[in-house]
Amino acid sequence: MVAKPNFFIVGAPKCGTTALYEYLRPHPNIFMSKVKEPHFFATDLGSYPFIKTLEDYTDLFAGSTSTHLSVGEASVYYLRSSTAISNIREFNPDAKIIAMFRNPVDMVYSLHSQLLYWSEETEPDFETAWRLQERRRQGLDLPSSCREPQLVQYAQMGQFGTQTERLLSIFPRQQVKLILFDDFAGSPQRVYEDVIDFLGVPQDNRNEFPRINDNKRARLTWLKDFIRRPPTGLRRAYHRVKETVGAERLGAIKKEILTLNTVTEKRPALTPALRAELVDAFRGEVALLSRILNRNLSHWG
Repeated sequence: MVAKPNFFIVGAPKCGTTALYEYLRPHPNIFMSKVKEPHFFATDLGSYPFIKTLEDYTDLFAGSTSTHLSVGEASVYYLRSSTAISNIREFNPDAKIIAMFRNPVDMVYSLHSQLLYWSEETEPDFETAWRLQERRRQGLDLPSSCREPQLVQYAQMGQFGTQTERLLSIFPRQQVKLILFDDFAGSPQRVYEDVIDFLGVPQDNRNEFPRINDNKRARLTWLKDFIRRPPTGLRRAYHRVKETVGAERLGAIKKEILTLNTVTEKRPALTPALRAELVDAFRGEVALLSRILNRNLSHWG
């Protein structure tokens, strides 16, 4: 019998979730789905969820055994979704939930870069993308390659206070662990050990926590877009190649090309004026999260 997942890392994007997922995977008593971010329960995110059926979803955990006391997955837009948390509660009311947060100003700026890299965003200038939100909400100026328009609603992505209130209205507080990226970056080992205790599995004495998921940029944008989203006219040929060489081999080739076309770099700082505007835009959400966590987040100003 396939084990039912009993914990979920629900977000937020660019807040350390990939690192935590990678740190948890080798633990002998934890099974993480091989596919990160299936987003199965986010039924309001259109075509974005990678996994569509319950059968395919449960297959993600087919490799778990009786030694895996905790079975989980990580989908960063569950927290943003208005349906995912309720769907998870219906699926497994005893599940444990982990949510991670950082200064929403830094998060949305970093998210824009990631969406560019994944071809979900096509506007290279963040300030322009920020100011396009209202038009995009009306269905205008949307990136043609974006699978879900909600992804480029940056202000909504950073509503951490509202999202956490919704989470805690659905799951009991004792089943939820809220983590600040500041704490995770400052002491990954301490936060990791806290998470292991929260999940109720033995400590594995892990003491190496390499940096994961740095900011990426494509060297050649056209090549990145071509690989990720083949032009409509070439999709039939693409599928023929896929049938000839096999999906696994073609996937490996694509991954190799994307890796060679990727450079890791630090993004330039936001202009003081734009940063001040964003701080003001998120002020209410930060204050609400601060009250929920009982933490002073004034340094996020």
